[in-house]
Amino acid sequence: MADPLFGWDLTFKTVEKDVKRKADVIVAFIHWNLTKRGFRSIGIGDERTLSGDEERSELLPTGWNDKDNYALRYVFENKLFILHALSTDGNLIINLMRSEDLAVSNIALKIDDTVKEQKGSIDKMIPSHKELIYQVKRDLIDTVTEKSTVTAETQTSRPESSNRRPEDPLRVPGRPGIVSDPPGLCSLFWLPTASPPHIPSLGRSDLDPFAPSGSGGMLYNPFEPRRDIENPGLGIPGGLPRGAVPPGARFDPFGPPGGPMPGARRPAPPDADHLPPPGFNDNMFM
Repeated sequence: MADPLFGWDLTFKTVEKDVKRKADVIVAFIHWNLTKRGFRSIGIGDERTLSGDEERSELLPTGWNDKDNYALRYVFENKLFILHALSTDGNLIINLMRSEDLAVSNIALKIDDTVKEQKGSIDKMIPSHKELIYQVKRDLIDTVTEKSTVTAETQTSRPESSNRRPEDPLRVPGRPGIVSDPPGLCSLFWLPTASPPHIPSLGRSDLDPFAPSGSGGMLYNPFEPRRDIENPGLGIPGGLPRGAVPPGARFDPFGPPGGPMPGARRPAPPDADHLPPPGFNDNMFM
């Protein structure tokens, strides 16, 4: 397993003679974390432009700790990052800014609690170095370097499949005012506007929940206009007595809808749905 502290001793040896205060140790430690993840130093300052010919290095630049506050420039994946560290009231506030969109991450550390010694081994200088490595990676580096996890659907056309199913004659554009489903999905609302010559339109309205009343179908609708609502006793000799069916109550007649009233000669309206198909004979009376 790789040593998580690999490279720290070499980094600190290069700046050990320049360390003046405890905050320098923290900045050197953060610099080491940045270089481990591919950042390269290109000098000091807060200039937010790249010329392209900057010299990139894994070492801290000359004069990195000459001032009380720190401003270091880095390049990562051809993008400019600026590290600021501000010492105030015993705290060190560190910001890492991505210059192209000014995205900023930051952490704040108590200097005396973080750094115990200015020289020596990492265990003596920064006893909590393991926790600090994790905090720098999570809160300072990953926040401004991780690529967005939002995936956008690519708008590329799919090639036509060679084994595409034949076109269904019932799959035609949807009814006006109804949002059609995407191609390839079946929808009960995609109903034919006109039946092909070889397909009769019997039962079409049964599949259409928005079909107008009286449009035909194989299911009996007790509320269609052909039903004699005013004569609920149709089919019973003499009919039902007045008041037997409360107003507005649903009541299915005992006889076929549209049938003649007792003593009337009105013929029943044609209704082919209840008739057997031509040539049908089930021999049920043999």
